[in-house]
Amino acid sequence: MAVKKVFVLAGEASGDVLGAEFLTALRAADPHVSITYTGGPAMSAVLQGQAPRVSMEKMAFMGFAEVLRHLPQIWRNDQTIKRALLQERPDLVVLIDYPGYGLRLAKWLNSQGFRREGARVVQLVSPQFWAWKPGRLTTLKACFDAVYPLLPFESPLLAKAGVVAPYFGHPAAFRVPLGGWDPQGPIALLPGSRTQEWAQHVPIFAATAQALGREVRWYRPAHIPPGAYQKILARLGVTASLETIHCGVPSMQGVSGALVASGTATLEVALRGIPLVVAYKTSRLSYEIGKRVIRVPYISLVNLILDRPAVSECVQDRCVPDILTQAMAQAWTRPDWVQTVAELRQAIDLGDPMPKVVQHARSL
Repeated sequence: MAVKKVFVLAGEASGDVLGAEFLTALRAADPHVSITYTGGPAMSAVLQGQAPRVSMEKMAFMGFAEVLRHLPQIWRNDQTIKRALLQERPDLVVLIDYPGYGLRLAKWLNSQGFRREGARVVQLVSPQFWAWKPGRLTTLKACFDAVYPLLPFESPLLAKAGVVAPYFGHPAAFRVPLGGWDPQGPIALLPGSRTQEWAQHVPIFAATAQALGREVRWYRPAHIPPGAYQKILARLGVTASLETIHCGVPSMQGVSGALVASGTATLEVALRGIPLVVAYKTSRLSYEIGKRVIRVPYISLVNLILDRPAVSECVQDRCVPDILTQAMAQAWTRPDWVQTVAELRQAIDLGDPMPKVVQHARSL
């Protein structure tokens, strides 16, 4: 297939990083390809400041209650994206993670005849069909030409369902070097990539760090201005400066441990060899609904990949300072941590996956 026009969609911070890596590899393969995208600052930087059709901060909503509150914005985003697709008629559509919207968009693309006309639609990061909504496998088979999973156990499950799903490794293992741990350093606090997550986690994380008697280093994602987070810190009575996470956490150095909200950052911190505790709290409504539909015992990528409780997870009612304090103290004294990190890297490090993803997608 001759690929002259590409549309790439990422709806949250981790997807923006993956999108930037994909676009870098795509530009290396073909400097002249036309690109339209929805994403954040990492993708914009690769495209030398080209504006997205919809900026990522208008899309990063998580949880049932949060989505309901933002339905008007979600509808506007959808209309803008569909207009762009109809206008551009891309040869290749790349949907990155964000399955709650991406799978619906793929169905719409099918209904509009994009694939019948020769366009190819691919998904970078498999939806977690093994955790909930197994019916998504049907959509993946019917509406996508290929799916590129980041977790090694997903590829055979997808292939068994008739989905083209080669495994090229996890880009975080290639991107994030081992190192950064300093047993005498401050604690890194990563309360999440969304302002709603910060509102939940900041007071809990701050109290935990105080109980541990350590200096702290707060990290915020680059796609949201620091003022938004400074307002949350000030409202909660926390005085702190903010480090910026530009692309995951590869720049994290000199920390003794980390409290990390569930997400891609849990994997990236662990790949550095930094002891961590995974913590997450959401609205009661979102939690009660979620625990009834999610079918896996873990929320962190580290535990899912290794299929065991390799790092402590403190979720909802267990996401409180006294439990987090105990969990962090235990993480610092684990004799098997070095071996755990080595096993994690071995499971997902197959070199830089993005050139392989680009080559495969362009050959469909």
